[in-house]
Order: sequence, then C-alpha cells, then structure tokens
Amino acid sequence: PSLPQRPPSSVPPSILFPPYGRTGRVPDLTIDRPIIHPPKSIESIRRAGRRARSVLDAILSSGTLIRPGITTDNIDEAVFRLITDPEGRTDVGPCYPSPLNYCGFPKSVCTSINEVVCHGIPDSRPLEYGDVLSVDISLYTKEGVHGDNCGTVVVTGEAGDDHDEAGDDHLGQVEKENLESGRRLTKAAYECLMAGIAECKPGAYLTSIGSAIEDVSDSYGYGTVRKYCGHGIGSEFHCPPFVKHYRNNDAVELRPGMIFTIEPMITEGSYETQLWNDDWTVSTVDGGRSAQFEHTVLITNDGVEILTVPEELDGNTESV
Repeated sequence: PSLPQRPPSSVPPSILFPPYGRTGRVPDLTIDRPIIHPPKSIESIRRAGRRARSVLDAILSSGTLIRPGITTDNIDEAVFRLITDPEGRTDVGPCYPSPLNYCGFPKSVCTSINEVVCHGIPDSRPLEYGDVLSVDISLYTKEGVHGDNCGTVVVTGEAGDDHDEAGDDHLGQVEKENLESGRRLTKAAYECLMAGIAECKPGAYLTSIGSAIEDVSDSYGYGTVRKYCGHGIGSEFHCPPFVKHYRNNDAVELRPGMIFTIEPMITEGSYETQLWNDDWTVSTVDGGRSAQFEHTVLITNDGVEILTVPEELDGNTESV
C-alpha cells in the first residue's frame, strides 16, 4: 500500500543536473555495445564510485538512522543532504542524487524493505526490528558521471548490525528465527556479489558472472531475480553491458576499460517479481524477503578493480 511521502527535495541550481534532472525524461540510449573507457573517464567514474560508497557507508553505519522507528523518508532526507552538501570534504564536491526525477522517480534514494526487491520509494513507514533493508545510493558528479552502489542490513538499532547473541535474548523464538534468517539471506546476497566479481577479468564472459552468482544462491536454497540486472555506467546511468545474475548464454567478452555494476537481488522463495501500482516498487510474488548488494567494477589489464570502495582502500580490497 502507498503511504504518505515527504515532498521531493529541491536540488540547488549550482549543482550539475543529469540530462533528465529537470524534465524527468531520459534521452534515448544511443549506445548499443559496452564502452571501453579511456583513462580520464575511468578516473572520473572512480571518484564518483568512491563518493557513492562514502554516502552508503554513512547511512548504513548510522545508529541513528538504521533503527526501529525511523522512516525511509528520514533516510532519503539524510541521503539528499549528504550528496548535495556544499561543505562536504570530497574531491567531487556537491553532487546530484541520480534517482531523483529519473523517469519521474520522486526521491533521492531507493529503499527496499523485506519483500521489496528494488526501486522502493521512501515513505512514512517506520522501520521495524528485524526488517531486511536495502539502500541503493547513486549520484551524478560535476564531471558528468554516475556512481552507483547498494547494501543491505537487518534492522536492529545496532550500527552496522554488529551484534552478539546476548543482544537477542529479549526476543521470542519466532522473532529470533526471523532475525537469523534475515542475516543469513543478507550474508548470501553479499557472497553472491563477491562470487560474481571474482569471475571478472579480461577474456572472461558475462555468462560466467551469472553462473557464479546462481551457484551461490543455489547453495543457500535461495532464488536470484531474473527481471532486473546490472548495467554499464558512466555518463549514462544505465547502458550496455547488461549483467544477468543467473545462468545465461550472454557471450560478451570482458575487455579492459569496461565499467559496469553487479547487483544480485537474492530472494528467500521465488525469484518471480511483481510491479506495484506506483509503477516503481518491485516485490517478490510470494512475499519472500529479498537482499541486494551492488558494486561498480572496472575490468583492468590483469583482473578487476572495485570502484565503489572507501577512499582509504584500493580497488582490490573490500570491507563491510
């Protein structure tokens, strides 16, 4: 059901808008094959990726935002402020929240709870203990490129969901089982992402990414969503290659300079999805919960670099 939403935020006119930013109309895609990015473009997208990661980390590690009683509207407001902050100490400066007005999307971030797979619209629903919450952060920098990443947490009120067993003692058996199954689902989704990334190198093929992801989801007894996929990214928000997160026959060879996202959506039950009446929110058809993690990656001469990592880490190191 649709719940009341805070009005869309107003982006300062001094910030560079993407082509759709003011009209909501996304220009027709003129790219029909993966881009091989030159060094200057790679540097710009690397900066965008690290900035997007810094915002995601700030949100997911916040004990004041990721806790019961906080609404996803509250999270949207915080994301908008972090992305557009003119005082932010970053090398890319204030940015535009990429989801805002993309084909008319009304908010600055996608927040997807429990059975919602992706594209959840922030609203006035308070978070509840044990909710599985995915936060998808993307932004558009003054260099005219996008950064995109996503993470999932189980809502407990403890920053980063760091916990010990004693912290769950107040729960009944059903609540404990719900919490642990949510943590298991989240762990599986992260392992699926990293298994897909591990397949990335020059001469490999897109199909190996999907196979590796589905191998992991199968090992847990989970599904991996078919209808939504990873994508190329740069000056375009979404462009080739389109990366399936399940076994497929996409024989697209990976070459140095390609940049794309890998973002598996892993489900407790069926991988089949349905679109809500708001024309954005996607949920599982059976009510099973979903978890998602996303990185933007670069194919290098000798392997892969994760571009959405904290600024203090290089692209071959990952922390959660």
